[in-house]
Amino acid sequence: MRIIVTFPSLHQVLAAEKSLKSAAGEAFQIRPTPTPPGLSSAICGMSIEILNAEQEQEIARYLESRSLKPEGIYHID
Repeated sequence: MRIIVTFPSLHQVLAAEKSLKSAAGEAFQIRPTPTPPGLSSAICGMSIEILNAEQEQEIARYLESRSLKPEGIYHID
């Protein structure tokens, strides 16, 4: 299963990636990835994939605490 975090703009994807990769004391396992087709036409063509499912809630909380609220978090088989 893939966990995809989407944002409305590429700027927000890049800001979220930078913030997650530089989070002090955290080792978030993420990578930028093209947004899979069919999720929504209202989101950016790039997303962040969470590579460790156990970190999903922690990453979501971290992003919201940094005012980088995702457009959505999707589970794709």
